Formats: sequence, C-alpha cells, structure tokens
Amino acid sequence: MAQPIKTFGVIGAFLSLLLASACAAPTPTSAPTADLNAVRTEAAATVLAQVSRDLALTPSATPVPSLTVTTPLTRTPTQAASASPGPQATFSIGTPGAGTIDQAEWVSQSIADGTVFKPGETFTITWSLRNVGSTAWTVSYLLRFYSGDLMGAPEEIPLDRVVLPSGTIDISIPMRAPAAPGDYRSDWVLSNESRSNFKQPVFLKIIVAAPPTPTPTATRTPTATP
Repeated sequence: MAQPIKTFGVIGAFLSLLLASACAAPTPTSAPTADLNAVRTEAAATVLAQVSRDLALTPSATPVPSLTVTTPLTRTPTQAASASPGPQATFSIGTPGAGTIDQAEWVSQSIADGTVFKPGETFTITWSLRNVGSTAWTVSYLLRFYSGDLMGAPEEIPLDRVVLPSGTIDISIPMRAPAAPGDYRSDWVLSNESRSNFKQPVFLKIIVAAPPTPTPTATRTPTATP
C-alpha cells in the first residue's frame, strides 16, 4: 500500500500548486508572464508518468485456485468364489502309501520270524495276503522289495492272477541267507499298476548262525600186555 499513498501525495501537491497560482496577485504588466499552460502540461505529464510507474511496480493479486472436493467412489468388495480342490492322493515310490482304496491284510507266512539258517542256506518265503480294499488286484500289481536285506531275492514279484476284494493270494519268493552270521530283516510292499505302494508292508526276520566247529576226539593207543 506504500506506492498508491505516495501517488496520491504527488497528485495533492499538484492540485495545491494550481490553487496557489490561481489565487496569487496579478503581476505587473511590465514583467514577462510565464506560460502556465506549459507548466500545467509538464506537471500533469510528470504526475501521470509517476502514477503509471507506481501502478506497474504494484504486484497484481494472484487468484487462489478453489479446491474442488471429489467424493471417492466406493467399491463394494465382491467375494470370489473359492474352488474346492478335489481329493488328491500322493504316493512316494519306494515307501508305503498313506492309504488308498488299495488295501492288503497279512494272513500268514510259511517261515516264522526268528528262524535260524546256516550261512548261504537257501529257502522260500511265502506270504498269504488278503484283498481288503475296494479294487481288484490285477496281474499288473506286484510285490516288491522295500527295505532291509534283499537276501538274494528278485526285487519285484508280479502277481500271477487277479485277486478280487475279499480274496487271498499266496506270493512266494526264493531267498538265500547271508554269508555272515547275524540278525537280518527283509521288508516288502504291494504296489498297483501306477507303482503306488500300499499302506501295509510285510517282512521276514531270520537269524544266520555259523555252523558249530567239530571238536577233535583223542585217539587212545592200546597198551601191550606182556
């Protein structure tokens, strides 16, 4: 506000000068008369230039932008339909399964656990198994070695016939006792055509004992009778 006040002061001084000149006593005719019009014109031009310069130096007000409040759109969450996964069964090849429609039950075996054999002695183990599941065992099913000592047997024995639910089958495997004395165990498990193992394994435990060493008998020398 300092610049407009200064401008108004200049204008007031100019008007006071005009009034003073109008009220002054007339000068003698002999003296030269000043050209008042030129003086007024020059003073007016000076005042106008000063006012224009002051107005140019006065900063113009910058309009403040108005804020427009925008109501955010509200989205109604929609619940995505969750797909229910179907039943899945995962089996590890070489380990008993976690339980499927294929189920087996041990019935009997031809060699009792704990039977003693001589090193390298051959024998045949026969397991009798019952189908307690809901599917038929086809000839693509097999009994295969799972863990322990193989004892010279083949690793897989295919079934020789179809076994319906509630039916039984005898599976025989030729074996040989290990050469070193000790306790041995051989674990086996049934597998279906997808080579997925049943839940129930079967096993055989034997003892290998070294043959006794023969004790030499002393030979008695006959005594001569004189």
